[in-house]
Amino acid sequence: MALLELTGGAPVTALLGMCKNAGKTTALTRLIRECAAAGVTAGLTSIGRDGESRDLVTDTEKPPIYMYAGMLAATAEELLPLSDVSREILAQTGVHTSLGEVVLFRARSDGFVQLAGPGIVEQLGPLRELFHAFGADRVLIDGALGRRSPAAGALDGCCILSTGASLDRDMRRVAEETAYAAELLTLPERPAPGESAGRFTLFRNGGAEALSDAAGLTGALRTSGGTVLLSGALTEAQAAAILRCGGPLGKLTLLARDGSRFLLRRETFFRLRSMGVCFAVTRGTRLAAVTVNPVSAYGWRFDREEFLETMRAAVRVPVVDVGRYDGTEL
Repeated sequence: MALLELTGGAPVTALLGMCKNAGKTTALTRLIRECAAAGVTAGLTSIGRDGESRDLVTDTEKPPIYMYAGMLAATAEELLPLSDVSREILAQTGVHTSLGEVVLFRARSDGFVQLAGPGIVEQLGPLRELFHAFGADRVLIDGALGRRSPAAGALDGCCILSTGASLDRDMRRVAEETAYAAELLTLPERPAPGESAGRFTLFRNGGAEALSDAAGLTGALRTSGGTVLLSGALTEAQAAAILRCGGPLGKLTLLARDGSRFLLRRETFFRLRSMGVCFAVTRGTRLAAVTVNPVSAYGWRFDREEFLETMRAAVRVPVVDVGRYDGTEL
């Protein structure tokens, strides 16, 4: 089964990475080729910068991004001369980056492209509409390092999570951390019970109460029932204050915009859950697949088959080794 099939016709697919050199761009280029083979017009953009020959932070080689005639791309003006496709400029987007305004173009020939698009998720909605207005069937977003916020969740789409040996020398730890990221990406979706009245807002018995700090949140968690809506993030320090009070805690839901708002270590998250805390999001997403890269950019590698099987045992979605993908390994 191809990656394109796994996305299930989603209008937007966000490519997310556990770390640099996890294989995210390789997964993107695989999707681009599958779109071309299927006659699907793709629109390409990135949160961050992608397509350069070497990573500007780690000075390691990066796979190029190759697009096909008829596809669309949104990238910063200063990168246009670094892309070797013939192009037709379609629109100025009004989105400005350090590399100039993001412009939308249609490729008139096959070739390599460098991408640098919107810097924040909220700018992706209007850009998606612009892509579709000019004929894109699918929008593919290359997400940036450390931004595993499920951008596609706010855009009725799906995401693909890439992980690899570059994350850690310990294969089991890579599997555990990737499984935790997948857990956060696929938290259940629930509507907000009302408007936020502060950093934490407790909704219970038809009323709303603003909670100003972790102490107030801890008190709320000791009671039974209700939902706490987070206006921002729940940090490790706030969670530590909750854990110090001991347990068990009352059955209460912590509701955030998306899973990236729970800034918790894996051990902290699961300890809170074991004490009775439920986690949910107002903007859900669908994790279509996890892709794996057994080769680290830092000099070590995992056994390919062992890594593939370890990841398949750790997550509940299809796992694909895009480095050798031939359509048969799922």
